[in-house]
Amino acid sequence: MRRRTRGKIVRRCPQCRSTRLVFEGGLILGQLFHCLDCDYVGPLVIEEEEPVSSSSRPA
Repeated sequence: MRRRTRGKIVRRCPQCRSTRLVFEGGLILGQLFHCLDCDYVGPLVIEEEEPVSSSSRPA
């Protein structure tokens, strides 16, 4: 049986789809992310799984 290899999880901005997000805060406010491209600040981000290319997959 073959195990499914998982890709890397990537966070994207919900407004501009950029991956240039930084973590802004936590604790009382919850998680806040700041997009460096469009200046979005908020708790919602899109998490996607990048597919694993066949050349980087271990044999």
